[in-house]
Amino acid sequence: MDTKLASRLEVLADNTLSTVYERNRLRDLNLNYDKYEAQIQKTLLQLRDGLKTLDQQLAVQEEATVADTKPDEDKLIQLQVKVEKLEALMGDPDQAREILFGNKRGKTVRFSQVTPYEVDPSDLENGQILQLQQRIIDEQDSNLDQLSETIRRQRELGLMIGDELDVHAQLIDETHEMVNRTDDRLQRARKKLNYVGRKVKDNRKYFSSICIVVVLILIFFVLLALFR
Repeated sequence: MDTKLASRLEVLADNTLSTVYERNRLRDLNLNYDKYEAQIQKTLLQLRDGLKTLDQQLAVQEEATVADTKPDEDKLIQLQVKVEKLEALMGDPDQAREILFGNKRGKTVRFSQVTPYEVDPSDLENGQILQLQQRIIDEQDSNLDQLSETIRRQRELGLMIGDELDVHAQLIDETHEMVNRTDDRLQRARKKLNYVGRKVKDNRKYFSSICIVVVLILIFFVLLALFR
């Protein structure tokens, strides 16, 4: 099986996942997501064609009785699971949750000497049934590993958000403290202004009294001059 093609398909599927999340976010917000829709559909078509090519290559290897095809089969199953998850996320949200959390398996199951389609267990021999069960267990283990990795990333993200919230809380506390100090300074400045205002008012009374006395003296001298 072409390992380079498998690696390219895996990278393409991982990159498409973020685009699907953005498309669904816009859809939930009732915004236009047409450009993402066309891009994702084109990518899904490429992924399906690539999986079909890999499946044909693996079938050739099985017919040629290659010694160990299990690593290639596991790789193909992982790619199929990723593509099925992308298709689920593009469809009904309930169906997406079922597939993402392992409640619903994909249609394709591979094992040696059996065609990759839905199979009736009654048509299989005991060895093939055991092989099919082992493949299902391996696929479930892979899904659990992916789910564990997702939970680990969510935990790390939660810790980062917690640290960010602590920083913001500290900034809020510092801002509150600065506001309190500023309010104290404003209170002191207001008291000083009131004190100066009272002094000016008192000085105005004294100045008015002096002016009245001066005016009376001037009137006295004027009258004295007139009656001399």
